[in-house]
Order: sequence, then C-alpha cells, then structure tokens
Amino acid sequence: MIKNYIHSAIIVLTQTLLPILVLVIAAPWFINSNLLQQWQRSLADNQLWFLILHGLFYLGLVFLWPKLIIRLQTQSKISIEQLNLALKVRWYLLSIFLFMDTVMLWRMT
Repeated sequence: MIKNYIHSAIIVLTQTLLPILVLVIAAPWFINSNLLQQWQRSLADNQLWFLILHGLFYLGLVFLWPKLIIRLQTQSKISIEQLNLALKVRWYLLSIFLFMDTVMLWRMT
C-alpha cells in the first residue's frame, strides 16, 4: 500500500515540479532575450494579417466544428452526451481564443 502511495506521489511530484522548474529556469532567459521584442515588433507590423487570419480561424471554428464532430462520430461510436459536449466545446474554445487574442492585442497597444 505504501509502495503504491510513494510511487504515485513521485509521479505527481514529477509531473508538477518538472514543468515549474523548467518555467522558472526558462522564463528569465526569455524575458532577457530579444526574442520577445522581435515577436512583438513582428506582430505589430503584421497586425492586419494577424486579425484577418484569426478571424478566418474563428469562422472556421464556428462553422466547421459541427461537421468535424459529426464526421468523427461516424468513424467511432460515441454517446449522445459525448456528442452534445463536443458540440458545446466549440464555444468554450472560441471564448478562450478570443480572450487570448484580446489580451495580446491590448498588450501591443
């Protein structure tokens, strides 16, 4: 019993601490490098294309998502609840993407 607990605790700690450690090590390197400034300048220069391509992506997400889900349903057996949940996920994804783009554009101005 204790062996299983220790085994699962090691796995959870590794899954939790390893990404945090990588983030703590890599974040100052990215912040101090010119990479973020180059990306910010590049996005500011191409802001119109950024908005157009993301608008097309969002339209595709809204209109093509049900067709994709129905195609996946024909390939594998999923229940009605899973189908309805998969169709609702589209709106969650859309809201998350729009929020991230809004924050990104807000930071650029």
